Amino acid sequence: MSLSKFSLEGKKALVVGARRNMGKAFALGLAEAGADVAITDINIESGQLLKVSKEIEAMDRKSLALKADISSEKEVKELVGTVVEEFGTIDILMNVAVMYHPKSVVDLDEDSWEKLTNVNLKGYWLMIQEVSPIMIQQNSGSIINLTSRGGLKAHADKAMGNYAIIKSGIAMMTRQYCRYLGPHNIRVNAIAPSLVEWEEFPGTENRKKKKKNVKKEKKEVTEAERFESWLTGPENIPLGRVATFDEMANAAVFLASDASSYITGTILNVDGGYMA
Repeated sequence: MSLSKFSLEGKKALVVGARRNMGKAFALGLAEAGADVAITDINIESGQLLKVSKEIEAMDRKSLALKADISSEKEVKELVGTVVEEFGTIDILMNVAVMYHPKSVVDLDEDSWEKLTNVNLKGYWLMIQEVSPIMIQQNSGSIINLTSRGGLKAHADKAMGNYAIIKSGIAMMTRQYCRYLGPHNIRVNAIAPSLVEWEEFPGTENRKKKKKNVKKEKKEVTEAERFESWLTGPENIPLGRVATFDEMANAAVFLASDASSYITGTILNVDGGYMA
């Protein structure tokens, strides 16, 4: 074994949905491992995406911060075209973007169903359709999709709209594209988290420290209590804590690198033992 296999030096990556939280962590992790990283999000006005791009550049990597609605074929084509024009190619594609619905699937109306499905499932498909010909031409590439424990098992939280249904579709999309693209030396895998820290709610220990120094608003306390109920309830996580951003980024670097050169069609559970 050689640690050099984990290096992404010289690789060109595109991370979709990298403005904050896991998407940001994935983008920074790929950059730290050596890749130049283009990042995109539908929200660029907040300045968060540009800030992530600056953090990447601070590592002496090239970066692009681009606005795109991945539910639009036209915008996907423009996005990929811009990245290829600036970077020359795309070696790594990470589909991370996601939208949620605060109600149960039975409460979804048609417009909500279409909006969520267009971004969370169709968007991934459009991205792979546009990037895979580039990877086929160079006879190499790594595509990583973000699914979820909710895509592998009916979600305990019923107020998630069609989230679990879509994440299940992403898992199968990953396996299907593995079959189609494998002969071209393109690997397609997915990461399935359970609970992951948010920027508003850091990992368990950090959150405890934050409670000592910052007065929580009622909404934050409610969300924190919700996290704790997931950790200690009947469908608990054996490790007893949420995943950190670094832990998620480690998984992405592994799947993007030559260290996982014989791994494709795999759903990597980074879940603290939830699916055990």
